[in-house]
Amino acid sequence: MKRALLMSLGLVAVAVPVEGQLFNFPVYATPSGAPATFVAGTYGRGLSDDYGKYDAFGGAVGRTGIGGRTTVVGGFGYVDFPTEGKWTFGGNVGVDMLQPDGSAQVTIQGGIGYISFDDDDSSMHFPIGLAIKGNMSGPSADVAPWIMPRLSIVRSSFLDETETETEFGVSGGVSVTLPSGFGAHTAIDLLNTDPSAWTLGVGVHYRMGS
Repeated sequence: MKRALLMSLGLVAVAVPVEGQLFNFPVYATPSGAPATFVAGTYGRGLSDDYGKYDAFGGAVGRTGIGGRTTVVGGFGYVDFPTEGKWTFGGNVGVDMLQPDGSAQVTIQGGIGYISFDDDDSSMHFPIGLAIKGNMSGPSADVAPWIMPRLSIVRSSFLDETETETEFGVSGGVSVTLPSGFGAHTAIDLLNTDPSAWTLGVGVHYRMGS
């Protein structure tokens, strides 16, 4: 059971965007900034032989600047497992701790992700992290690098048995957003299992005004 659980990790979901903590995607930091709505599409890929090199495709929608400091995101994805593809769903909330107009930000965030392999086998992921983010604004683009250490709590159910595991993880990435609102993002994720699990994500996004 533990191996089946770990094979589903790679998880999920920047100043834009996040994938709602979906399985088989990196855990992205929630966006920060002035009130705005964004949409995103992301490709995820497991990089570890021990846990499966699966392709995944996902989308997300979210809102930044709620009450001045809060971001809410929801997303969905499709993981292309060898035998049968599965859908995954998730969401997260991030609360900024510093002034919103600064060049750096610290965000406390938590999320939930869900995937069901069949009627008797499912997993839920609860990432809790502290994201340190930069915000380099310029006339041609906004560049936002970030890094986020976290705890990943995974609760797996199989038949009448339930197992909960907690691992340390860290993810980091960068997003680039043009004045038009279009942009691209990438992230890499490390989960401290034995052996370690790595996941890569790349995608595009569009940020709409207030």
